[in-house]
Order: sequence, then structure tokens, then C-alpha cells
Amino acid sequence: MGRTIHEDIAEDELADMLADPDQAEHLHTVASRLREGRFPHWLAAMVGQTPARPGSWPSDQVAAFVRVMTRLAYGKVARRRIRVGASPGADADRVGNAARLQGLPLPFVAHLDMTQNGADSDGSLEWTEPITAWRSTVVPVLGAHVLHGAIQAPFEVRPFSVPLEVGYTLPSRTFAHLLTEGAVARWPYDEDEIHLLVDLERAGLHMGTRPLPADVEPVRVL
Repeated sequence: MGRTIHEDIAEDELADMLADPDQAEHLHTVASRLREGRFPHWLAAMVGQTPARPGSWPSDQVAAFVRVMTRLAYGKVARRRIRVGASPGADADRVGNAARLQGLPLPFVAHLDMTQNGADSDGSLEWTEPITAWRSTVVPVLGAHVLHGAIQAPFEVRPFSVPLEVGYTLPSRTFAHLLTEGAVARWPYDEDEIHLLVDLERAGLHMGTRPLPADVEPVRVL
């Protein structure tokens, strides 16, 4: 089976990172943390999830993981958690998964591709009115590491439809969705929430986003 476009993108990112000593060192550090299981399960699965543990991911997939995590940590990508109330079943159980997705809170609606014959995603997630996502302000709380303990600021995202990835997916696919569509929704195995990721720089090409005053909703830590 040949390589996909998103895997080629990850390979290019890996080459760029290895050519920069600081980025190469950071890549090595993240790879070590993945091997040691030091990333929370939900955080790693939000970006990528495979039958093999993240610690065994090849270097190009670690590079894609680093790219997504860096943009999350430094407020380039905003996140919104959407409760499903159930984790996804097996990939082949599309009828069951579609039924589980029927109970999403308004204004979210999910559409699962019932055949997915070579499609770029498992379906789509859309919302019919503006929603609030949250981005890191890179301000640590009590010395905590960015993203894990940074204050989160609200950002409005206008109605749109984005790719939905259910269960297993490579970090490179998540990264490619952010590059091309500006957003992706992830519903990993063993998780009862969808993580909506919106790249605030690239999403402007496809959807409208704008920062909100802090008093629109309380600034909070996620």
C-alpha cells in the first residue's frame, strides 16, 4: 500500500525539523515522552491514535504530532470539547456510531459517511450558529506547562462544516486537515467527547473567526 499525501507532508516536516538543531532536540524530547507514556491518553489520542502505542510511532508521525501540539500550546489552534456521551464503536459499526452521534448538543450536527470508500475523512461535523472555542494564551498557571495549565481565551467561530475523524487516525492526517481545511473534529476510541480543533490562522481562509472579550464567557483553564 502506497504512502498517502498526509504521510508525505509529515515526512517533509520531519526533514525540516531535523535540519534545525533546536527543533531536532525538541523532536527527540517529545519522542522520549511518548515512549514513556508521559502525555495524557486523551491528549495524544486527540491528535493521533493507532493500534500501536504512541511510543512506537515512526519519526514522521512524531513530527506531525509535534507540529499540532506546538500550535495548540502557543494559541495558534483553538479547541472545543463536545460531549457525545459515548465512545465510538468499531469502525465497521457505522450504524451504531451514527446513532451515538445523534445526541450532540446544539448547535452541533454530525454526519457519518456510511461507506467511506477512500474518503478523506469519516464524515463531517457542522454547527449552525457561532460557537466559542478556546485557545491557549501561553500564560502558565502556578508554573504549569503551557497547554496543560495555560489560561484559555475565548474565540468565536462562525457556522461551518469540518472533517470528522473517528477512532484511529494518524497524527499526519490531523495535521493535514488543519493545513488544508483549517479545522478537524476528532472522536477517538475510549473517549466520550469530540475535540474540535480550529487553526486560527488558516481557518480565516474558509470560515470566520474573531477573538471575544474576556467578559463574554469567563476565561477558564482547560
